[in-house]
Amino acid sequence: MRYIIDRISGEIAVCEDENGDSVKLKASELPKGAKEGDLIFKDSGVWCIDEKGSRERRRVMADKLNRLLE
Repeated sequence: MRYIIDRISGEIAVCEDENGDSVKLKASELPKGAKEGDLIFKDSGVWCIDEKGSRERRRVMADKLNRLLE
């Protein structure tokens, strides 16, 4: 399952799963360089960033914003 990092507040990262449910993780568990909006997944017990998925999600969101502003 993949999660979107919604926000990082101090020691806690609030993420949203594919069903829209929120889960809290320790910020220290996140992969190095992870930031709000990144897609993450767990592989062999280690959190990883889905680089391609994160880029695509940001592109889609930017396109939506641009359409709203037109």
